[in-house]
Amino acid sequence: MTTNTFFDWTLILDEGLKPVIDERNKIMVLIDRSIELNAVIWLDEHNIIQLKPTWDCVISIDDKNKAITIKHADSLRVND
Repeated sequence: MTTNTFFDWTLILDEGLKPVIDERNKIMVLIDRSIELNAVIWLDEHNIIQLKPTWDCVISIDDKNKAITIKHADSLRVND
């Protein structure tokens, strides 16, 4: 897992997820190793964080600590 900052939020990302941030528009996109779009995160006009997952991912939000964790859904699967 890697830790990144998006304004006053901490993002904890699964290995292989790369954040691309447009600070002027307050938007972050997350892509993985194969350049597949996984999520879009942005701050709206009221400074409320918005999330749009676009792939098979798990998003956990800790609003008290302003932290978001994003992992591939594969992390939930158990191989027998």
